[in-house]
Amino acid sequence: MVCKIAIVGATGVVGRTALEVMRERNLLAHDVRLYASRRTSGKKIKCGKKKYVIQKLDRNIFKESFDFALFCTKEEISKEYVQRMAKNGTKVVDFSALYRKKYPLIVPEINAEQIKGNLICNPNCSTIGAVMALYNIHKKFGLNRIVYSTYQAVSGAGKLALDDLKNTKGRNLKAFKFPIYNNVIPYIGNIDKKGYSTEENKMMYETRKILSDKNIKITSTCVRVPIKVCHGESINFETCKRCSLSEIKKVLQNTNGLIYQDNFPNFPMPIEVKGQDNVFVGRLRKDYSSKNSFNIFVVSDNLRKGAAQNGVQILQEMIKQKEGK
Repeated sequence: MVCKIAIVGATGVVGRTALEVMRERNLLAHDVRLYASRRTSGKKIKCGKKKYVIQKLDRNIFKESFDFALFCTKEEISKEYVQRMAKNGTKVVDFSALYRKKYPLIVPEINAEQIKGNLICNPNCSTIGAVMALYNIHKKFGLNRIVYSTYQAVSGAGKLALDDLKNTKGRNLKAFKFPIYNNVIPYIGNIDKKGYSTEENKMMYETRKILSDKNIKITSTCVRVPIKVCHGESINFETCKRCSLSEIKKVLQNTNGLIYQDNFPNFPMPIEVKGQDNVFVGRLRKDYSSKNSFNIFVVSDNLRKGAAQNGVQILQEMIKQKEGK
């Protein structure tokens, strides 16, 4: 069965990565159409042996009939197009945060059974890596409390942010209010009345939703760091049930999509995780300041499992449903 698939936002870093992941997973045999802004329409993108012409994203897209669409876009674009396409019968995977509270929020290794309806949401990049590491721990021992501290790559903020990373003088910045070259920025997004950033609130809400537990106590600090790709996350967690370090280790080693790498000095690092499909976990140790508490360090490629790859995995599950598998 050949499906008609749209990738919207195809010229952005996530859109391009989604196309590459589709090539790797033999999905380009389908009828794939690429859409982007007027500025890039008409240009060609080569992926594998195929060349694709970028089509202009405008309301003419509603005249087309698609089986599936990946919206690798920001909220303002998703707001204009996503729900209307879903109502027209297209099964949409939306990468923005716009609909995450209302529609299914999916990490296929965790909750693929919740893929229902025509609008599915791809979670936040930092949340995906975290829940991949925590899900089976929560399933076996329960989680009472989580403390997140993230070290997030610049590519998570898009192409203009990558330009800012190259800007050694910190003038005429395109994405950030402050230089990111040779600096860290201790917030991501806006700050609310309680002092939490947009990214921090996303992580706290999305973790509870994906793990299907509103009672987990969570706090988060999200920081932008001057590297191109891969988010690092220091995670401190407290289990509900008493368990040993070796039991936690065994769970991590047996988690699908996770690589446990915990031999000094070979711990997970962005320079080695870049381009990898799996989430990497190391630095497992007990937190002796609190009962039933542990520390881990998680690294994942934010453009792949943190965004494009996870979205394509959702697409694959939807294709299976359409084919009746």
